[in-house]
Amino acid sequence: MSSATVSARIVRAAGMAALVALLAACQAVPQHQQAATSGSAVSTAPTAPASGLNAPTTRKIGPVQTLAANPQATDVRVFLADTHAHPGWTPVPLKPSGLLYVRTDAIVDRSDLMGVQSAADQAGGGVLVLILSNDGLQKLNAQTKAHPGLHLALVVGQVMLAAPQYTSPITQQQVAFGVGSVHNAELAARSIAGLQQP
Repeated sequence: MSSATVSARIVRAAGMAALVALLAACQAVPQHQQAATSGSAVSTAPTAPASGLNAPTTRKIGPVQTLAANPQATDVRVFLADTHAHPGWTPVPLKPSGLLYVRTDAIVDRSDLMGVQSAADQAGGGVLVLILSNDGLQKLNAQTKAHPGLHLALVVGQVMLAAPQYTSPITQQQVAFGVGSVHNAELAARSIAGLQQP
């Protein structure tokens, strides 16, 4: 194995460790707090009104990171989730308390995305925007239509960053998730795109 390969693996491992440490606090918000959180899921572009969801209005939008095959990229998946138990769904403990039940098969994954973008809402909170392909949008629309009023759990690597509730089917190709801080959104976007952390 060449020294460049070893160095690349070390840099990737260090970047992932930093991402996990910084994003670990972004685990899903308990149900009673989610409606008030400025980073609810949005089924549209960051600056446009949402279709049936609480859309944060953004004030800063980072560059769109186009997704391509990249062995350094961190996996990203979106799952259906609920605060009520369902047969076969996995319970995930929430901080500081509560449980979220997550369906084990992802609705969309990295292969269903065209890009990712970081942004900030008007309150300064971080927003991670997933830009869906047509197939990804069809999958997400079908599942949110078939399962109204549940949550969309965003998982980057092995960390659940957000799980906002949706009130109507997702109909737009850009879906935004509140992830705490702008720094968290930027780290997650770069990690999903497979870019080195600054």
